[in-house]
Amino acid sequence: MRRGLLLALLLTLAAGACATPTLALADDVVADDIARDTPISARDGVVAWSHFDAAARRYRLVLRRGGRRTQAKIAGSRKPFDVSLGTDRRGRMVALYTRCRRAGERGCDVYRYDLATTTEERIDAVSAPDEDEAWPAQSGDVLAFVRRRRTGGRGLVGDCDVPFARRLSSPAPSRRLDRGACARTTALSLRGSRIVQVTLGSPPVQTYYISRVRRLSARGGHGRELARSTSRTGLFGSPSQSAKAVWLSRHGFGLASAFVRIDLATNKRSEVPTHATVTGAVARDERGAWWYVTASRFVERDCSGWAPTPCRLIRASPDPFSDAERRLAPTMRISLSAGPEPVVFGVPVTVSGELARPVVRRGAFVRAEPVANATVRLLRGRLLAKPRREAYTSTSLTAATGADGRWSIALPVPPAQLVFSAVTEGEPERTFAIRGTAAGVHAAITLAVAGNSFSGTVAPAQPGRSVRIQIRTKRTCSTPPPNGPTICTDEYATVARAPLDAAGTAFVAASARIVPGVYTAALPLADQRADPDAYSGRSPEVVVGG
Repeated sequence: MRRGLLLALLLTLAAGACATPTLALADDVVADDIARDTPISARDGVVAWSHFDAAARRYRLVLRRGGRRTQAKIAGSRKPFDVSLGTDRRGRMVALYTRCRRAGERGCDVYRYDLATTTEERIDAVSAPDEDEAWPAQSGDVLAFVRRRRTGGRGLVGDCDVPFARRLSSPAPSRRLDRGACARTTALSLRGSRIVQVTLGSPPVQTYYISRVRRLSARGGHGRELARSTSRTGLFGSPSQSAKAVWLSRHGFGLASAFVRIDLATNKRSEVPTHATVTGAVARDERGAWWYVTASRFVERDCSGWAPTPCRLIRASPDPFSDAERRLAPTMRISLSAGPEPVVFGVPVTVSGELARPVVRRGAFVRAEPVANATVRLLRGRLLAKPRREAYTSTSLTAATGADGRWSIALPVPPAQLVFSAVTEGEPERTFAIRGTAAGVHAAITLAVAGNSFSGTVAPAQPGRSVRIQIRTKRTCSTPPPNGPTICTDEYATVARAPLDAAGTAFVAASARIVPGVYTAALPLADQRADPDAYSGRSPEVVVGG
């Protein structure tokens, strides 16, 4: 009997061990310093992108192979490199891109960088002196690209790019391919003689953009449209090819981004949600590895706009279309707790948040794994007038995440602008949260009426400003159904102006005659974009004369 019980216990333990879920593979942050959005390309374990050098105001071509990041030994560029990794006629890996001699994408020619010899050369065979080339790609002896053709229209309506292909070993000129509808090319991919082109156009009578994925052949013939979308449903970007499919992204402002697969035999389109704010830059190599660029929010072409930290280049592990679970890069939520509104100076505010790794399978959310023992630093934001975005500075306030991934930081004296974000320090990888709120903090104002004078105080100090003494002229109240709280709206008229004293903390105003009524002292709205420490607010009401 004991032997039977022991055997049953061992079988139970073995079953439990088999039932233990396998730890999901985690996406890796390859680079967390992408200050400007950039095209990316991947091939045979190598990934290429453009790094913005803020000091030089130039983009540098960056290559990463085997975990090692290097900068290509070439001059920088005024615009991100439209880079494409491919092979030359001898099968060696090369990077293709264009350089422009003049601003506005003028005087652009095709260049090739040999990764083995670290040398750059201009491809004269396809660089016409009076044409502007873009999006070159090479596969052995074949080189594909587009030439910009401008119709004189406005915006994307004025772009009518024409695709070309050239067999480099042949003396024949570049072959003009099927152009399709007038549009601007936003990406191009080449595999063998198969070309995949992504275009973006805006029909003259429409208010939205049309994004198309087209299949062409370097041998010529009619092109075939593989997919179409609009700016209302998301734009396509960054095509990569395998033997049987095209892989790319779909993204857009206010839209959930997705990884996309288009079957070349059936044109069937499959999508997997990214569960991240993908800027549109993605790449997939022949080994099935994915790279993608994420931001703290949708920022279009500038990863520094509206973002507290730069964008990140991430390697997906495993393939998003596989059945394996993926642990995404950590994400952070942030919120404010300040009691009843409006928030008045001197009332404590608590900033809190939660740090976790989303776990997904084929794009479906599975669970969130909290990240414990991480150090979170609070960032204070400031609203800027030009450009219209936020600037963030680090504070000395930090907190550690608990076992549930939660953290909180108390602010006994909150600033005038309640604009905050947060960033982790050290491990795990740097992550960030979008701003918690754009609410403001009101100044604490008092008002007293004695005889024929008004007096009061303002905190914090607001030197050089004036307080308006106002009387209530109208009150309108309503009670939303069913039995909702009564909401009142007041209207006031200014009866006196009282400059603050030199310290900016007190005021006095005399009046020849104070009539009965309900009075208040108001500090008018100020431009917080110009002065982040400018407060506004209103004192509690004071009843005069019953």
